[in-house]
Formats: sequence, structure tokens, C-alpha cells
Amino acid sequence: MAELGITCPKASSTADVMGIDLEKRTLIRTGGPFEQNTVLDILDPGAGWVVSGDMVTFSGANELTKITQVYRNGVHQLTAESSSDDNDVYFVAASGSIGFEYTLQTNDILQFWKFNPTTSG
Repeated sequence: MAELGITCPKASSTADVMGIDLEKRTLIRTGGPFEQNTVLDILDPGAGWVVSGDMVTFSGANELTKITQVYRNGVHQLTAESSSDDNDVYFVAASGSIGFEYTLQTNDILQFWKFNPTTSG
């Protein structure tokens, strides 16, 4: 069965006419299975990952759950404030640390889209 993929090109501008600054980051798992509930720092995931895009960070769980969308192989993932919420991906620590409720596999593509409201001057 084939799944629809979503590409994550680098943003061509920092803000659009709607007052939203979109940050996008892509991680591709190249190093074998990444066990469920293992902390993943999307800013510096370590060996076994190919990384591209913006430096997406979260100052708290609210930013992950309210203004960030997470995709795995093009499929939207449910975000949560903690592992006890039993959603697909959950906040672990400020900056960019998250956890997944399931094991990630080789060639899984993770995409993070953070929609930052901008202030107009």
C-alpha cells in the first residue's frame, strides 16, 4: 500500500501575508529502529539521522501541541503534553526533545512544521 508523502522545502520568506512565520525541519531515520519512548532531540538527534531545515524549538508543551504539526511518513501525528496522554508524539523537555509512543523504523521521515504568529510593527 502506498502512502501520500509531504515534502518539506525550506521556507522562501520568514513571514507570509497572514502574519505567520513557518519553521520546518525534517529528520530521516537511517540507523535502524529507534525504540518507543526514547527521547529524541530534533535539534541534535545524534548518529543514525539525516537532518535538514530550520532549527525548530519548543519553549514548552503548549508550543508542541498548539502551534506545531508533526508528520511521520506524511501522516499527521497527534501531539500531547506528556506520555501519559497516549498520543503519537509527546513533549519531553524545552528546546526540541520529544518522544514517540511507538518504535520508529529505518527510512521513516519525520517532519515538524511550527507556525509562529508574528507581530506586525
